[in-house]
Amino acid sequence: MASTMHLTLVLLCLVVSHAQGSSRVLRWSDDSDVSPSTTSCPSITSGHTNGNKLPLVHRLSPCSPVTGGGAQKKGKPSLQEILHRDGLRLQYLSQVQAATAAAAPAAAPAPSATTPASGLSVPATQNIISSLPGVFEYTVLAGYGTPAQQLPLFFDVSGMSNMRCKPCFSGSSGGETTTTCDVAFDPSMSSSFRSVLCGSPDCGGHSCSAGGSCTFTLQNSTFVFGNGTIVMDTLTLSPSATFENFAVGCMQLDNDLFTDGVAVGNIDLSLSRHSLATRVLNSSPPGMAAFSYCLPADTDTHGFLTIAPALSDYSDHAGVKYVPLVTNPTGPNFYYVDLVAIAINGEDLPIPPALFTGNGTMIDSQSAFTYLNPPIYAALRDEFRKAMLQYQPVPAFGGLDTCYNFTLAENIYLPDITLRFSNGETMDLDDRQFMYFFREHLTDGFPFGCLAFAAAPDQNFPWNYLGSQVQRTKEIVYDVRGGMVAFVPSRCGLR
Repeated sequence: MASTMHLTLVLLCLVVSHAQGSSRVLRWSDDSDVSPSTTSCPSITSGHTNGNKLPLVHRLSPCSPVTGGGAQKKGKPSLQEILHRDGLRLQYLSQVQAATAAAAPAAAPAPSATTPASGLSVPATQNIISSLPGVFEYTVLAGYGTPAQQLPLFFDVSGMSNMRCKPCFSGSSGGETTTTCDVAFDPSMSSSFRSVLCGSPDCGGHSCSAGGSCTFTLQNSTFVFGNGTIVMDTLTLSPSATFENFAVGCMQLDNDLFTDGVAVGNIDLSLSRHSLATRVLNSSPPGMAAFSYCLPADTDTHGFLTIAPALSDYSDHAGVKYVPLVTNPTGPNFYYVDLVAIAINGEDLPIPPALFTGNGTMIDSQSAFTYLNPPIYAALRDEFRKAMLQYQPVPAFGGLDTCYNFTLAENIYLPDITLRFSNGETMDLDDRQFMYFFREHLTDGFPFGCLAFAAAPDQNFPWNYLGSQVQRTKEIVYDVRGGMVAFVPSRCGLR
């Protein structure tokens, strides 16, 4: 096998149908690199679609919108970069959990499953973001204002939609407008723009001057980045999907919050009071999910974000897995599923059920890898290593400590990994979901591979986090009203 074969070739592998025992056989493909079609980007960068489905791309995609008047980094993130960004993401999630737990009058109860009839409970108060939200990975184009100003936006479940607004000033010096303000929301150009007043229910209880605008401060533990104002205007996803009086945090910063240079803000899809998901639930008829998405398989492909998809579209789809959503009081804006067991080659790992049900399993689209409560991960790691004794182990790469050198291995026999949920539903993971293959820092050009799972780093909040790699190849449908999430087999993001 040629030593110059790119990482893309590793990911474009062929899963051979015959298997030995309960293992699958993975064979490297000799196909050449596949680049995104030159006609695929105009539909992504020219504006909204005619329906409620928005093209979704990775921040490093060649199709990702460029802001700031300069060329941004394109290509594939290195493993070191992925692990660094995952660390920032988990740090943010830990801070949110800690702040919520500290504000609770008593110890928060364990997560609880909701019934399909009741759906998830929407928090009564708006969780306006006040600290840096870690990292974002995927962008869409949406319109804000009247007429709609087309803006590249990340999507997340951070608790509040935010946008960089004109005039933009440097968060560090408070000086002149910078070039990053070339792409920002301009309130003066919108006829439907209005500020939210302090004391209004939409202000979310923030301390501000009576009669004035609802303001908030953006900061981390050591530095204040600047102030923002809660405003409302019309969000336009397509001509048939508009939301009047959609609240966002309007920030007069250059690029201190969204440092990746590919977006001017984020659309919140959480369970917070003013999120897009909550607006959909309040305005759509029965039979509609809140949203769904397909994450791109890599930076060379694109997926989609769908707002208010019809549940009937999935009723006859083969292989759909319906899993109950659960409520976690220490993270009420996020989405959790009731994972109760993990199996390797059909055998459940010896893990006490309380380790799953007592901490919750968050569905997170921003972290790449899946992070488990340390005892759960240790059991998975140990059993996985037993099934991989025929391959040469290599030292850990950051938090990925179960890695192998697959030099000269034309066929790789991988164990089956299955996620099991409390309603009896199971989800079998394929190799693209639980293995990460790479060729960084190698001289012979042959792949290394790591189990794409790691131990959750925060012992105070050792939740399980299902990262984006586990979600790839599936459309994830959030039926919040019904209290379910559906994992729909799909080739989304693959060509």
